[in-house]
Amino acid sequence: MPSERDIAERILGKVEWQTETEGLCRCPGEGLHQNRDGKRDCRVSVNGAPTIYCFHQSCAVPVAEANRRLRRECGSLRGGILRLGGAPERKVRKQEDAVVEATKERTAEKRSEILSEYDWPLMEIKESSPVGLCELTGPQQFAAWLGIWEPHSVVWIGDVYSSGKPEHAGHFRTVGEWQKIGPVMGNFTCGSAFRPGSCRRGNDSVSGQRFLVVESDILSKEQVGAVFAWMVERLRIRLHCIIDTAGKSLHGWFDAPRKDIEARLKAALEGLGCDPKVFTYSQPVRVPGALREGKLQELVWLRGK
Repeated sequence: MPSERDIAERILGKVEWQTETEGLCRCPGEGLHQNRDGKRDCRVSVNGAPTIYCFHQSCAVPVAEANRRLRRECGSLRGGILRLGGAPERKVRKQEDAVVEATKERTAEKRSEILSEYDWPLMEIKESSPVGLCELTGPQQFAAWLGIWEPHSVVWIGDVYSSGKPEHAGHFRTVGEWQKIGPVMGNFTCGSAFRPGSCRRGNDSVSGQRFLVVESDILSKEQVGAVFAWMVERLRIRLHCIIDTAGKSLHGWFDAPRKDIEARLKAALEGLGCDPKVFTYSQPVRVPGALREGKLQELVWLRGK
């Protein structure tokens, strides 16, 4: 009688087993990958609810199909169909937690290699901006940044404590309203839009459009530029703009990740030295066009329309 390992290899091809129940394998959706494959990018576990995990995003559909087949055939071997719920579901979550932690460790190990391979220094970032920015004034940069939002999005702009009371409602305006006001009204914003009528900057008020804003308190501007390039070239995540905070860091504004890969991306970025707090939807981040101790928080890269 075939074992669960035999079933996994019939579906996936040869598996490099690391333990009795877990091994490295070739992704069933490898042909859809939009960037280079690493040896440890895809793995399979036949412990609990059998599951195939892949670090890439573009292969989600064939991986899901292979997982259904793997669970169906292993369930038949065990004398019943495997269902996600109760104890098996807890096991799947435990396995996913292990994969997330492994992702963090793997990118931490590769940090120097990634920072070197995807080197993108600040001067090159500025020179490669699809939209020319060097001649723009602060208010013009603020207006240009508003262009990455949908016109109906309600955006918060203010200082950290410009939130929580009815009198703070004026800090929550649609993009169209901010465009009419002109100069920026505070040093901070969020990567998420809020519900109309909001006066509190909190996760429970977030609604609609969202960006992932990536930053680091330990990497230099030169180093975090490499992280941005890695996300664009390796992970194929769309970059909208980069902001120089007039301090020690750069903020990269990306498409928000899908929920099913968010934990792994967070772990990968943390392994590279980025701040995991940016995955808090209502986390305040620097807005371009404002002055920070006399220095302009400026756009240094902006995607064209």
